Amino acid sequence: MRTNDAVDEIQHQWGRVRPELDLDGIAVVGRVLRSAALIVQRSDEVLARHGLSRGEFDILAALRRSGRPQSPGTLRTISLASGPATTKRLKSLAGRGLIVRAANPSDGRGVLISLTSPGIALVDEVLPVQLDAERELLAGIEPGERPAVVESLRRVLSSIEHAGSHGQN
Repeated sequence: MRTNDAVDEIQHQWGRVRPELDLDGIAVVGRVLRSAALIVQRSDEVLARHGLSRGEFDILAALRRSGRPQSPGTLRTISLASGPATTKRLKSLAGRGLIVRAANPSDGRGVLISLTSPGIALVDEVLPVQLDAERELLAGIEPGERPAVVESLRRVLSSIEHAGSHGQN
């Protein structure tokens, strides 16, 4: 049995106001955006309890999973953040003793960012809590249904990335 959600209502309202428009995109994009907003909201709650923002956690997690120092540019690319936002996060994390900067031996002008022992410990503490929160958010999806959901989302993301790389509107 299908239940209607907020996106169904939005699509229905637009259909009344502008029946000549193709509103099919709202069904997917609206749900992706709404899902993302709710996921970010829950994630922010979890991370705030550990004194982190999502952007700070993304940097720490990228460093932890890579297992080696990273340049600020690489961290910016991974986190999809602007240069100034990444710089601000790096300063905050360094000020809290979670990361250190060192000269890049292959580029005298550049730096490499590494986790400190407290940074590693914090990521190792927070990641399982974050994963539990994500598991809770997905509890309404049967484990057997998840591969199909993942594949559908993979196709949505691929379509969006492909469209973005071609400058389509």
